[in-house]
Amino acid sequence: PADSGAAVVAFMNPGGIRADLLYASSDVGEGDGNVTYGEAFAVQPFGNSLVTMTLTGAQIEILLEQQWEGNVEGGRILQVSEGFTYTWDFNAPIGDRVDPDTIAIDGVTVDPAASYRITVNSFLAGGGDSFPILTEGTDRLGGDIDLDALVEYFGNNSPVPPGPQDRITRIN
Repeated sequence: PADSGAAVVAFMNPGGIRADLLYASSDVGEGDGNVTYGEAFAVQPFGNSLVTMTLTGAQIEILLEQQWEGNVEGGRILQVSEGFTYTWDFNAPIGDRVDPDTIAIDGVTVDPAASYRITVNSFLAGGGDSFPILTEGTDRLGGDIDLDALVEYFGNNSPVPPGPQDRITRIN
């Protein structure tokens, strides 16, 4: 929505996700697809705020390529929001692993010259986990604490089924 920055995609660093959310009801019996505050806190315990910013399609490609830069065996694969997809090749050289023709939002290929609103947590927005391209994002808008936004989402949409598992495709 416009009042929250109108982001079309969100990215989350893998170290920022500390637990799995399971669809099946837990021991407290909240029902399948419902999430307790404790479960949400276990996933995102850091208290980062959300930051929405503008990146170009070319910067989004750089962001995706930065997943393998540095001394990180296997990469730091960002989690992406529903509707965002791309394909990458582990055997390709670092800096050229993502196929730019497969980077898409809701099935539409990302245009390198176009601008896109994205949301990340404040840790990533500051270039954390070696994603410095995010420091170049413009028109920044600060938002809620990530945990509060997650709890609000589940409160407004429960029960929530598992999301699509085909957002990120690895070949080789």
